[in-house]
Amino acid sequence: MFDDFKHVSLMGVTVLAAIACSPRLDDPARVHIGELKINSLDGVTIPTLRARDYQSNIIVESFDTADCVGDNIVGSLPNASGTYKSYMASFRSDGLRQYARLTIPDGPAPQEGHPFILFLHGYIGQEKAPDYSIGCRPENLYYSELTDAFARAGFAVLSPGYRGHATVKGVPAEGLNYLDAFDQGAGISTQFYAIDALNFVAGINGIDGRAFPEQSFNFDMSRYFMLGHSQGGDAGLTFLAAIGEGRQDHLRPAKAALWSGAFLPRLRALEQMMPVALTPEAFLSGDGTWTGTAVGKDGSTNPNFIFGFPPDWIETPDPEEWSWQKETWSEGTVATATESEARKMYKELRDHVTELADATLEVTDKNGRASLNHDEKIEQQISKIGGYNYASFLKEDIELHVPDKDHYSQLGWNHDLCERINKAGGKCSLTIYSDNNHSLRASPHEWFSPKGTPDGYPIMIEKLVTKFNNAEPQK
Repeated sequence: MFDDFKHVSLMGVTVLAAIACSPRLDDPARVHIGELKINSLDGVTIPTLRARDYQSNIIVESFDTADCVGDNIVGSLPNASGTYKSYMASFRSDGLRQYARLTIPDGPAPQEGHPFILFLHGYIGQEKAPDYSIGCRPENLYYSELTDAFARAGFAVLSPGYRGHATVKGVPAEGLNYLDAFDQGAGISTQFYAIDALNFVAGINGIDGRAFPEQSFNFDMSRYFMLGHSQGGDAGLTFLAAIGEGRQDHLRPAKAALWSGAFLPRLRALEQMMPVALTPEAFLSGDGTWTGTAVGKDGSTNPNFIFGFPPDWIETPDPEEWSWQKETWSEGTVATATESEARKMYKELRDHVTELADATLEVTDKNGRASLNHDEKIEQQISKIGGYNYASFLKEDIELHVPDKDHYSQLGWNHDLCERINKAGGKCSLTIYSDNNHSLRASPHEWFSPKGTPDGYPIMIEKLVTKFNNAEPQK
């Protein structure tokens, strides 16, 4: 099928791609095969994303399902018992073929179109991404329940799968190599996901809802609301920063909500978040026992303590009871964990960003902690990535829904972001869910969630359904 290899440049991305003879050599559909190289991270910084335009042509590909999986968790609310249908659609983002799920309430659309939720999903991972159903299958129960709840309440739920996610009619989404290059190692894949979401939203008004006989539909851009979870919340912050304060007003949601989604900028996360998932020193007390604090039962303090609650799927925070946990939490100290993750990030950036091929990292020991001396080019470019540092562009009505025991999106970071948004003239509110995990659920483990702890997840959904229903249309 292929008989030539060429370097193709697209939107600042150079890919060593196998090119077919029959299509045009510059056909962007071909630019997804082979090793990914981008010239610079400047192309995904907030200033650059604010300066560019977004567009896509969304094509409804297939009727997918008449019902998501999950209980009707908003059945107690008025007008929350409707029915709906779900479709898969395709669109292109920076030349890459991608997919989205469109879940549409049954019955005629309102004259202005359906109000809708733009849902930005969380981490799926490179291995599972090609088979991801985009939130309407048993393996995606939480997202199925969310889609079901909003659709029953009369909202369309439009969810882009991002590059590399999902397969439709046997054809996988393009761009899986972006996950290989920039996801868990480099930790900046959410910048590309935000671009995908922005391109998707830019094409919503052009969707032909008459393509299938099951129903017809169109959408009300004045009553569109964003909800992002986890990695999708991080992408959502970038999305909002890219269009805030006079940029791309036609892409701006009426309200936005992030669920466990305020992530630290990457260089801070290397030291303040990631070690909790790698070494017990990050969450144990001074005497080596677990107390949820730095202070041990004998009164001694762990100077390298970061956060008292590792993810609850660890089952027990007591290393003396570990079996399989020993492999996951294998780093001996916070210092070695920090250095390990930093070196992994540098390797990925050197391998996939031409301008950073010679970037160097210096690591010194400072009072038992790894002190990272970053390459100036990496510091400059990474500091402009992600919406967390751009509170002045986040002045839309935004809610942060946060569990208090989530090391991925810690309560203190959410407080800090909300305060900076409000100080800059924005409107941010914070809702805290006690003793819940990253998914806003009570843990089955009593060391994490005391007996009787309610799940925050259905509470959040009910709050948002009510708030979005009562929101005034955006002018």
